[in-house]
Amino acid sequence: MPVYRLYASEDGETHIEPLGTENFSFENGPGEFKGVGGMVLGAASRVLLMRFEAGVQPPLHRANPGLAVLLEGELTVAVSDGSEVVLHPGDAIRVESTGRGGWAPRNPGASLALMAIAQMPSKPAD
Repeated sequence: MPVYRLYASEDGETHIEPLGTENFSFENGPGEFKGVGGMVLGAASRVLLMRFEAGVQPPLHRANPGLAVLLEGELTVAVSDGSEVVLHPGDAIRVESTGRGGWAPRNPGASLALMAIAQMPSKPAD
């Protein structure tokens, strides 16, 4: 299951790159839960179910920070630097950017695509 990171550089351009889950700091549970780990990615402010009709090709628009997981279908996610990734069910994107470039989730397929998004407040600036 690929996981990606969508972020903006200082000039506001958005980028997308693989995010290796092996680098996440999962906390292991005690006793019988050893080997079961969890990690807080942020405080969700709302959860959305997004529906993308077959063939829909929206332009780049502002992305809200959160975690997006494709549930059904196939989506191509484009960002302002020209790169894109193809998502399949179970693939996820950690959206960190509200940059002007944003993202464009597009459904090139012939069937519906569904994506769940847990929106989270932006990270404070370092």
